[in-house]
Amino acid sequence: MIENSLELGIIALYDDNLVNLFSINSISKQLGRKYPYINKKVTSLLKQGILKKIVIGKSYMCSLNFDNDKTILLLQMLELQKKARLDTGKIDRFIGQTRLRMTLHCVLEFDRRLVFVVENLGDRRELQREFKNCTVVDKKEFLGLIADEKRLFTGHTVIYGAERFFELLKIELDELKRIHSPLSY
Repeated sequence: MIENSLELGIIALYDDNLVNLFSINSISKQLGRKYPYINKKVTSLLKQGILKKIVIGKSYMCSLNFDNDKTILLLQMLELQKKARLDTGKIDRFIGQTRLRMTLHCVLEFDRRLVFVVENLGDRRELQREFKNCTVVDKKEFLGLIADEKRLFTGHTVIYGAERFFELLKIELDELKRIHSPLSY
């Protein structure tokens, strides 16, 4: 699926705004690569359905296709790379110890704060005792939080449950596009 890291580099351009739009020329300039080479790679990503395009004049504006499993997989790979830069040992141990009695959808870090998305808010106290100053929300609260808290949307690292994180984002995608996209699409 991935010949080299260029495909991942293209997807990484969307990391700070998952609903952003880029022209092929813009992608080429941001990556410092020649336009024909980037055009070929972006065309391949479009054919695979990883990116979607909107035609504006003579340009394509490309966005991530959240309905494609490969897109989600590439985004998960980016999150794994970001997670590798963090010390997550305490969180990993806690998840391992509570896996059978607590349902965690995902755990995120942003601005040196942790956000736990849980199924049952009754687990809030245990999490807050273990991780001081963390935020514990259920799925519904998370969807509101991700739309309202720009830094959570643009500067997060998924520590646990990346696939579930992107599934939850997909639910709120239209609202996220309305709030964070440079164009309405």
